[in-house]
Amino acid sequence: MFDLSPEKLLLLGVIALVVLGPERLPKAARRAGQLLTQLRQASGTFQQELHGALAEPRQALEEAKQELGLASIPRVPSVRRAVVDTLTGAVDTPSWVSPPADPDVADGPPPPAPDDPALN
Repeated sequence: MFDLSPEKLLLLGVIALVVLGPERLPKAARRAGQLLTQLRQASGTFQQELHGALAEPRQALEEAKQELGLASIPRVPSVRRAVVDTLTGAVDTPSWVSPPADPDVADGPPPPAPDDPALN
């Protein structure tokens, strides 16, 4: 996250020792640890509440898919993957989409290239 190497941590420790002094440094370190623990607990609680709040709509969506017979539709791993596959032509065109009349004649400007440099 912060990419702290051992040298950087040592430098931060020396600066903290100089600024706070040997008397106040242990209290400050203890308080920083407590704050980090509280932050992690709050994050975990938030994630659990969010998951619980989304469970009911997700279940309703799954039931609606079952009722409509859409349960056999494969899931796309990500929107980005779907867009890249569409732009690169990696996905077969569905039968309900008509192919272009003449592939040499473009109807407009070419589609934008995906932002992945490996695909350009």
